[in-house]
Amino acid sequence: MTRLKQIARVRAAIALMAAIAAPGLGGCETGGTGTAGVGTVAGAAAGAGAGRLLFGNSTTGMLIGAAAGGLAGNMTLDREAEARRQQETAAAQDAAMQRQLDFERQAALQAFEVEREIEERQLFEQWQRERAAPQG
Repeated sequence: MTRLKQIARVRAAIALMAAIAAPGLGGCETGGTGTAGVGTVAGAAAGAGAGRLLFGNSTTGMLIGAAAGGLAGNMTLDREAEARRQQETAAAQDAAMQRQLDFERQAALQAFEVEREIEERQLFEQWQRERAAPQG
């Protein structure tokens, strides 16, 4: 009978961990970055609950479960969120660099066009002066 109680406790612990982790994993599924440490806290809470179910009201069991759950939450949810934040930052920097390059290219094209117009104006004025000058 004791073996059946242990199996029931393990199943309850797994169900509790799944229930606690589901909202955090759902946040990852939508692509949200979430707040830093949410995975660690959720994992620690689930681990503490699982430790309590597995080891009874043992404080040591709860602490071990919380430590293991916090580590697992950090390794899964928090690190994924941090990687996403880094990717988004890199993408934003790339976009800013591209905008700067586009601006500089447009400025160079405009400067070239202004120089060409000045040169054409000077040639036109020179042509007018030559035409107006007396022949002889």
